[in-house]
Amino acid sequence: MELHAAIEQLHDRCAIYTSAPTAARLLDLIDWTPTTDLSQAVLLEPCAGEGAILLEAVRRLIRSFHSHGQTASLATLKPRIKSFELHAGAAATVRRFLRALLVEENLGPHLADQLVLEWVAERDFLLEKPGRATHVAANPPYVRWKNLPPILADIYREALPTMSTRGDLSVAFLNRMQEWAEDGGSIAALTSDRWMFAQYGDAFVENSKSRGWTITVADERPSDPFLRTVGAYSAIVVLTKSDRSIHRVSSNRREKARAIQRELLARHGSLFEAGCVVRVGPALGAGRTFILEPEQAAEVEDELIRPFLERRDLTDPVVETTRLRVVVPYDRCGMLIDPAQWPGFAAWIEGHKEALGKRSHFREKGEYWRTIDAVPALWSENPKLLMPELCNKPFVTLDRTTAIPTHSIYAIWPGEWPVEVLQRVLNGGLLELTAKAEAPALKQGWMRFYKRFLLKTPLPKWSHLSSEDRSGLAGDNCLQFDKIFERLFGFTPGATLVP
Repeated sequence: MELHAAIEQLHDRCAIYTSAPTAARLLDLIDWTPTTDLSQAVLLEPCAGEGAILLEAVRRLIRSFHSHGQTASLATLKPRIKSFELHAGAAATVRRFLRALLVEENLGPHLADQLVLEWVAERDFLLEKPGRATHVAANPPYVRWKNLPPILADIYREALPTMSTRGDLSVAFLNRMQEWAEDGGSIAALTSDRWMFAQYGDAFVENSKSRGWTITVADERPSDPFLRTVGAYSAIVVLTKSDRSIHRVSSNRREKARAIQRELLARHGSLFEAGCVVRVGPALGAGRTFILEPEQAAEVEDELIRPFLERRDLTDPVVETTRLRVVVPYDRCGMLIDPAQWPGFAAWIEGHKEALGKRSHFREKGEYWRTIDAVPALWSENPKLLMPELCNKPFVTLDRTTAIPTHSIYAIWPGEWPVEVLQRVLNGGLLELTAKAEAPALKQGWMRFYKRFLLKTPLPKWSHLSSEDRSGLAGDNCLQFDKIFERLFGFTPGATLVP
């Protein structure tokens, strides 16, 4: 694919422009305002689009010059703005809008033409040598690296740090913006919120902290941030050097939940530290080929047939029976089998060879009959708790069937905790706290959990609790359970946390 075509493709995918109120808010957050003396300031807009942020920034710059008695000339205005736009059509549009604004602000056609050429560069911001900016405001493009046009992905990987070329493109933009603002600048960005919950985002956050940056979520779900409705979930983040104060950002629900979570983790430790094990259900592949009705399971050896659970099966507090089965090419010790030693399984895979053989994962090895993920012996251990990846109310269900869950369900083995007590404690509000502190919020109150969020759920070691507390948590006296729970965690079971 030629570079021009790649740029067109990227633009078609990422041209989601900022609404005027959101553009104004981004500039407010970094104090790029008419009342601020901006005569020595430099604003960077790395992805100008059609100019919502840039045009508002220029309006404020001109009014700042007027209110502070500064002379508006090419020499004084030229250094104040740096903006980039990769797409030729968008660059032409923003230049046209910008010229009209400058003429409207009485700067004159000649000066307007000069400033338009100086302020809007039709170049790739990610490939520019970093300059200096005191203020940065942006709505960087969001696209996963795997979805980038290959020619652009190759160019970026060669030019950018490895940390910036994982996950999605917005992280690369944020990292490059930091380089421009390294000398005490401040950044406000409207971004997808995905990177804040993903492991590649953790790497960026930790790297930022090591370089003295503070990242604050100013709004985890801004209202109408774009000119059109999109499926992506956005957030407004502010990045500043730790020794620089910015426009005050009020606390939000997630920050309050994280404060409670930090306190409880410091006091008790985490679910991981308490010895619990978390795994997501193994990926099978080939659609529903490996999933069987009970009557279909008779044709395969019993040791290779396991109970199987889907999200719809987790409606009651306890699962005692299952309606489905799954065939897996692993014995109960977690060892991959040789189909030649299992005639029932061999006959079954021969009958499903067309569906199984379409997959590319194991085709080269001739092992078309394997599941994508291994099925270790841990899945034969019982009992365990099950937690849906997507839910509108966090809860765990007790599974007594040794079932293998679908790939969208997490399993929690309780370690030294009695499994019924652990279920009661987690459902008492600890999972809700984890959700409000960590999980991405989706539409209509739904949320998405990841394994690493579950592992950060506050939980003491069972052996560290007093015998009285263990007895009270495991007993039938609800009032006693509530009293101990509140003393341990600071709220009553079922209470609304951080409304």
